Amino acid sequence: MIDTYLLEQLTAVYECGTLSAASEKLHLTQPTLTRSMQKLEDIFGVKLFERTKNRVHLNENGRLAAECARQILMQEQDMVNRVRALDRSSRMLAVGMISPGPMMELNPLLSSLYPGMTIATELRTEEELFEGLNQGIYQMIILNHKLDDDGLSCHPCGSEHLLFAVPLEHRIADKSECSFKDMDGESFLMASEVGYWDHIVRQQMPNAHFLLQNGLEALHELVRASSLPHFATDLTLRLYGRNPQRAYVPISDNAAVEHFFCYCHRSDEKRYLAWFQALERRFQS
Repeated sequence: MIDTYLLEQLTAVYECGTLSAASEKLHLTQPTLTRSMQKLEDIFGVKLFERTKNRVHLNENGRLAAECARQILMQEQDMVNRVRALDRSSRMLAVGMISPGPMMELNPLLSSLYPGMTIATELRTEEELFEGLNQGIYQMIILNHKLDDDGLSCHPCGSEHLLFAVPLEHRIADKSECSFKDMDGESFLMASEVGYWDHIVRQQMPNAHFLLQNGLEALHELVRASSLPHFATDLTLRLYGRNPQRAYVPISDNAAVEHFFCYCHRSDEKRYLAWFQALERRFQS
């Protein structure tokens, strides 16, 4: 059995190229690292280094040993991650989201179905969500499009329509709807964590200016004292109600409507059957 610290040190030597660079990276003295490498040579029973008057470097044996060491360390970390994820999943139901909207409304339902578990939600990019689902960090993820993947179970979990929220005296306040183009170039108050909507509004209104606020409470406080427009959705209006000093104008572009889908690994579908049945009753009835 080779101690993990020896594998880590050998990998560092391989990656850094020299003992001096590796010792600096590992915050070890060079004599300490040299003794570790000599111990590895004793364990293998072969030479791992070529030693000349002015240089010590890995030979072919050493490079193979270092590549294997790196694979072992990666497998060890994967083992730790998987065991931690299994333990976490027994106590916590983690949901990763592309946008915060759906879970703002659905979180109470999920909590009621799994009262003994802590519900945790995180806002991430689609790439991060898939990586987290595959690593067991998330038990479910919510995306804004359907996927054709036999390994995943997919269930609709709502939609969200973006609106402009403008002062009553604003030029569009009396309109029944308005396009992104009509408002491009204006300045907007916007919460810093709006997920995919941030990408949408910046893409659709490249000349607009966005003044980001940390958290909805800070945003709502500033809205009360400001004449700048901001954004709302039909979902946030249901949850928080309307500000009587604002007119809410639906955005007419197709990009202003998002449909959301909840995914889990198909092997986990039975485990969360009650949740998916609740979604079906709510959105497919």
